[in-house]
Amino acid sequence: MKLVAWRRKEGMTQAQLADALGCSQSYISQMERSSDPMIPGAPIMIELYALSAGCVQPNDFYDLPALRGEKKAA
Repeated sequence: MKLVAWRRKEGMTQAQLADALGCSQSYISQMERSSDPMIPGAPIMIELYALSAGCVQPNDFYDLPALRGEKKAA
């Protein structure tokens, strides 16, 4: 789940999330940008994962195609 979607689902403001993570509101804003978002470092990713109970995962910060467990025929 994208960070902004999780934060809104939880009814949190950017400032509240920033306080919970010990960073600035502008840092949260940069991570949530729809174009050219900033990828947080490992310590913030770990904190977000824990805070969101696994809803926000590190791969959610990358624009990856949906991956499926389908195997291609050889």
